[in-house]
Amino acid sequence: MATAPAWITGRICFRYTSSVTAALEYPTNLEISSSRMPRPDKIETKDVTCLPSGPLVGNQLDANPPNNPEPAAHREAERIRTEPPSPEAIEAVGQAATLQRALINLGEMIGTKYVFEQTLDADAPIDAEYLSVIRRVYAKPRSEDTDRPCSPFAQALEVLRPSGSALVINRPPNSSRTTTAYALLDRLVEEGLISEVRPLSFGGSQHFPARRLPHDRRCGFLLELPPDEDGFQVADTFGSGLGKLGERLARRDNRLIVLTRPEQWRRISHGAPPSTALDLGEIYPRDIATRWLLAQEPSFPVRAWLGNAGIRRLIDGMTPTDILNVTPLMLDEHRAAERLAADDLSDVARDSAQQASAERRRSLDDQIANVVAVLSNWEEALYEWHEPEGRVRTSFERNFLLTAAVLRGDPVGHVYAKAAELTDTLDKRDTPVPVHGQQAPGVIAMTKAIKARREADGTLRFDRPHWDDAAIEYFWNDRPLARTSFLKWLAQVPIDDTGTNKEALETITKDARRALAGRIGEFALRWAVRHRRQEPLEEIVTAWYAHGADKDLWPLAVDLLDNAAIHAASAPYVHTLLLSWAKRKDPALQRAVVEVCTGQFGRRHTGKALRRLKRVANSGLPEVVGSLREAIQVLWADTSVRKTLFGYVVDWCGDEKIRDTVGQRTFAALAASSAWESGRVPLVLHNDTTPDADEDEDFRPPVAGLVTGWRTLLRQATGPAGDREVDRAIYLWLDAALDQPPLRSLILDTLRRAVDVRGPEGPTLREALRTCSQVWVQGENRPYSPDRARLKQELSSLLDADLAKVQKRLLTEGPEADETEESEAA
Repeated sequence: MATAPAWITGRICFRYTSSVTAALEYPTNLEISSSRMPRPDKIETKDVTCLPSGPLVGNQLDANPPNNPEPAAHREAERIRTEPPSPEAIEAVGQAATLQRALINLGEMIGTKYVFEQTLDADAPIDAEYLSVIRRVYAKPRSEDTDRPCSPFAQALEVLRPSGSALVINRPPNSSRTTTAYALLDRLVEEGLISEVRPLSFGGSQHFPARRLPHDRRCGFLLELPPDEDGFQVADTFGSGLGKLGERLARRDNRLIVLTRPEQWRRISHGAPPSTALDLGEIYPRDIATRWLLAQEPSFPVRAWLGNAGIRRLIDGMTPTDILNVTPLMLDEHRAAERLAADDLSDVARDSAQQASAERRRSLDDQIANVVAVLSNWEEALYEWHEPEGRVRTSFERNFLLTAAVLRGDPVGHVYAKAAELTDTLDKRDTPVPVHGQQAPGVIAMTKAIKARREADGTLRFDRPHWDDAAIEYFWNDRPLARTSFLKWLAQVPIDDTGTNKEALETITKDARRALAGRIGEFALRWAVRHRRQEPLEEIVTAWYAHGADKDLWPLAVDLLDNAAIHAASAPYVHTLLLSWAKRKDPALQRAVVEVCTGQFGRRHTGKALRRLKRVANSGLPEVVGSLREAIQVLWADTSVRKTLFGYVVDWCGDEKIRDTVGQRTFAALAASSAWESGRVPLVLHNDTTPDADEDEDFRPPVAGLVTGWRTLLRQATGPAGDREVDRAIYLWLDAALDQPPLRSLILDTLRRAVDVRGPEGPTLREALRTCSQVWVQGENRPYSPDRARLKQELSSLLDADLAKVQKRLLTEGPEADETEESEAA
């Protein structure tokens, strides 16, 4: 573990890494996504302060054929390929892989700010240094089939080498499938068959047609199929379409690896070319542990550790996730023993080689015992502490230990005050714990009681590794009836303080509070997923939303859910939870759903995001409409979902219950905004598909749907024209009609039909359109324009002609004919 920066040294005293039995089994680098996709307006540029390695070039590689590479990027990529990755870089990948939030360095986990997460977009090239880490730690699978002429990895390479080839990795999550894919593609880069590696997003459609492949040349693409769900499944014809994908890949000398699951592949594999999905053999836990340990510590005594009977029993049969949780524990114990040995050798000379050997053996046994204890959450030791012989632990003592574990790194005075508050909460005391005087045990007594020690800066430290994590898990398992009260207290801990504990005269920094909130969110997520209970996450979301959606805790809650929704181990439950919350008429829960649907989850599982947004919209809560509007704009960028998304918006505009809230705002999101690359063309009319786009992607909204949306939006036009969505929409559409001749007839026809309404509403809508268009011609800060005046006159003439037809029909045929025509039109 890299050393904490000097400006925080001494403040954070506990290193946090979830133990295997306690931790949620997050996917490891063996099931990692290196494509993190925040909303465009949320992207931040952050300095890498905790890693000493050089600049990364993954987003700078030239997309052109390699016969004309950009020199600097090419040289940097070659340097990274020839130099081994730093131990810090390897550790960063490992921690990101397990999704552990170590939350040391005041919340900046090693690698959190690193560029492995590809923050720009879903299709950015995979970083060269990230691939170098994969190359270093990847353990190749073995096959029990002795008749195989070569290894499974070599056979997969043979399938991928020909231009246009496609390989399906048909494995369950957390089985090394993603790392295997990157290792294969990295080998193709090394052989010069491809120049870079890119992930592909599947999109919101059930199909992935050949036309959706990017136009890059000599690339290796990785496509993960979204898991099946009620209401959304990958098309049964996917396998039969791989041949056509191969033809498209071959045109640009590309290769493709597809990740799927066994049950899904059985359904969609019909018609797939032979040898597409190979048996890749089995990856042994010992091999994974060996590669990771030596990559981070070349001198690590692998043979002694992995040959130990206790460690063998631990790792045999472990999943890759479990292995990546165990190896840091081994490294920590080994490094701690090395430091102690170095200190001893500097003070006292060894009497003999035999004594030194005995010390090393004893030290190794102690190290292994500590690792085994951590993996059992120190349950026996914690039981002995909670139930000591000859006495009874007080509630305050137990809560002081629990609070110190939660508030790791906070000043001891703050921990003391919060322990008293937790005691009042859990015991439902009418009178507070008397900690202000000298009745209750003091800080020194409580520190000794929980077997911790105070550092010079006033923080607490436990000597046993991961004792604090285990203490929290012990409480959770030991006191099931106190969980609800504990969760309520836990959710409020980052909120209650103003930055200073006045009684204890302690200051809590903003960064420390954010780190605390991150830890609490991880606790809630771990418990929610493991126990399949919504309450832990609900408590966090509702409390932090009530604190303020514009405050810094709310984005942490959204990011927590968004990250969990795209990682294989937690995704199935979190997807179900989001669907359930979308039905609940709770502003906090529904807003969390909407914001997650605009993040990584929405980009990776767009079809599922649409279903959840539809449920939220049907509830019509006014507090959520603004977020829903933003979600519509974000998802519209995916051309494969536009047809479905536009249909939803039109349905909302036609629903009397929500048309004046959800309908108006979501249609305005598409009608009153322009695509940044299109100048002044409304988002809903902008066509940014390629000439050979698939039918689902080459969507052009039907006039009937546009008319429905415009009628709903024009109902907003009551009162004077000005800075309203309807005004901005009319200005934008008329500007587009003036500047884009191909759109002129569509725009004028849509607007005239939107106000061609029978009954008392017709004159209101026509007057609203006339008034707004007149202000468009000339108004405040809008000088008169002859071109705009002529277009406005043309629109007015069309409206007058429609009105004249209606009046003529009423005079000749009576009102019954008008009612009949309107009924037939409906």
